Amino acid sequence: MNLSPPYPKSLSQHFFRAGITLARLYLALLLPLTILAAPLSTAVSPHGTLLRGGAEIFPFGIYHTSWIGERYGDDRAQDLLAIHGNGLGILQTSLDPTSRESDFALLDDAARRDMGVMAELYLPALGTLIDRMKSHPAITSWQIGDDFNVTTSKNYCSPELLKERHELALTHDPNHVTYASGGSAPVTRYRSFKDYQGCVNMIGIQCYPVDNKPDFPDELMLERCFQLLKSRVSEIEGSGIVPIANLQSFSWSKRGVFPTPSESRNMLYGALAAGVKGVLYYTYYDGTPIKGHVTLNQQAPALWDEIGKQAKEICQLAPFLLKGTRRVLPSNAEHVHVFLWEKNAQKILVVFSTDRSTARDLHTAIPDSAGQTLLPVFANRPTGLELKGGILSGRIGPEEVHVYSVSESAQPHSPRIVNSPKSVVESPP
Repeated sequence: MNLSPPYPKSLSQHFFRAGITLARLYLALLLPLTILAAPLSTAVSPHGTLLRGGAEIFPFGIYHTSWIGERYGDDRAQDLLAIHGNGLGILQTSLDPTSRESDFALLDDAARRDMGVMAELYLPALGTLIDRMKSHPAITSWQIGDDFNVTTSKNYCSPELLKERHELALTHDPNHVTYASGGSAPVTRYRSFKDYQGCVNMIGIQCYPVDNKPDFPDELMLERCFQLLKSRVSEIEGSGIVPIANLQSFSWSKRGVFPTPSESRNMLYGALAAGVKGVLYYTYYDGTPIKGHVTLNQQAPALWDEIGKQAKEICQLAPFLLKGTRRVLPSNAEHVHVFLWEKNAQKILVVFSTDRSTARDLHTAIPDSAGQTLLPVFANRPTGLELKGGILSGRIGPEEVHVYSVSESAQPHSPRIVNSPKSVVESPP
């Protein structure tokens, strides 16, 4: 990046060019230079979750495809502030500090806010770039493949090639995990993730159904997304690979057809029910001007607001998602799914309907729930189901997601809240 002269006539000209805010400068001066801190290693836990600094975390973040339109430097720094301000704790973005000094400034900004950065690298220089950045405390992982299992893509990797990159990355840096994102729409050109066991530490499972026909017909869009995620997670379950949902936050066209807030929340809870151990939205920026804007917070403000609410919900549910036991329960209603998480005698019940247009009546038995009742976990979210005598009943509307704690009737209680403003969520013991 071409910087202003060392001693400009005006500090505002030096520090605020391209929109750098006073708040960012103040924080940079006030907070310690965390580049001096020790790096936080990442690894995969024995039960398939991500460890950062030895603690289990549920990564919840978003892509920033900076290489499209060369959105680096001050613009990307401002985007990071917006992403952090919305409660997301992981940024996935392109990094090449051999070409851009601003990339280290971005890492410093992330580290000051305790955010993690998943680095997408120029693969021919993989080892060199890893050596330059592996000691930075913001680094969480190295991306070694994108669309890696799409056999018709120029980015396709055979298992042998992906494993070669994985081993090269670990040779240069054994203290951070590798990540690759794969296609997963229901078409034959996508190779099974089963073939890639031992070739990468984390796999992003792409699911982008909104306005994506014919792969995702409108009425079956949410149901197919859930079934697809469930199938792909099952391909790597027990393999030591962390499954990360890549959920849609972009429009396939310039018409600006983004997921609605209810569609987005439905896809999120479908992903959680499928068993993912992290979520990365795609994307905050992809270079496509829509409604005169190029960033998600301005292109689709209602969706951006919804993702911020989801970040808070993930913070609260993280102990169950990371350490709880997940069970699928019976449902008598078509396209209505019932899941239960249990941890230390506490229970979270999630019920969601993938039906796009019709309300469904639910009447089903919940095992071992006699004498227990439901308490909504989140305010201003859909409710109305009842648990009486071990029977869950009520009506659930189209696309609705219900989240309840299950407790003794006389002493209802909510799950422990994780007091964390970020969404690199650490699970308490």
